[in-house]
Amino acid sequence: MQKSAPDPIQFLKALLTAVHDITGRRPPPTWTHVDKVQRKLATENIDAVHAAIRLAAAKGWLRVDGDPPASVTITVDGIKLVEPRPA
Repeated sequence: MQKSAPDPIQFLKALLTAVHDITGRRPPPTWTHVDKVQRKLATENIDAVHAAIRLAAAKGWLRVDGDPPASVTITVDGIKLVEPRPA
């Protein structure tokens, strides 16, 4: 039986949350290595991680260094997606 693919939106949110957590929730730009993000996400699929990073960068939620990405930092817009909004 084949495992179902993870929801892409949930994977992107998990990616942004992982970057924010790994960088200690410090303000941008605080960089981290992609391999740390991959370990935090607990996935062996580096292609999925790279694709999600590219999409998040295109949306302005992450900044990346390298091609394929070697390091990432979350942006202010990315933080807005993962932190709870004040009531």
